[in-house]
Amino acid sequence: MKWPLFLLFIFPTFALFAQPDTLWVPDHGVLKPYGVTYDPVRMDAQYKRIGRFVQDTGRIAVEMDYKRGFPSGVFRAFYPDGRPLIFAVYGWKTLHGDWTEYAEDGSVSLKGQYRQGLRDGPWAFRKDEVLGHYKKGQKHGEWKYYANGITIRTEKYKRGSLKRKRNFDRN
Repeated sequence: MKWPLFLLFIFPTFALFAQPDTLWVPDHGVLKPYGVTYDPVRMDAQYKRIGRFVQDTGRIAVEMDYKRGFPSGVFRAFYPDGRPLIFAVYGWKTLHGDWTEYAEDGSVSLKGQYRQGLRDGPWAFRKDEVLGHYKKGQKHGEWKYYANGITIRTEKYKRGSLKRKRNFDRN
């Protein structure tokens, strides 16, 4: 299975000074790297850390809620024109909650949840027309593959191991 486009996003390094980073943004089906520079990490009880596009520092690339120097709360990444790219939720220092990615046309392209940094629960890969389930970061349960809304294959997983695969004749 292909990795979702936006999982290639490189999260910022945690240091006490501004860090350059890269945000990979789809542009007509091709991932394009954009440099991002962040405000310094602060040890405040709570604040919003901002990352700006290097080529246009007037535009926000990333907003992250921080608590005592670590991500905790809402994370948002944006296309260079300001449209939403990623919405995610952090628990204390790690992904823990909703993960949503948006396609260039504004539609939701990927949706799922993280629990303690691992994929957990149902995931929908809309571009690839795949619905599946993760448990503690591994495929678990039934996965369905579609073509134009019609089921073409199902797979059954247990703790990441494929147990059964069934293909359907489309005729």
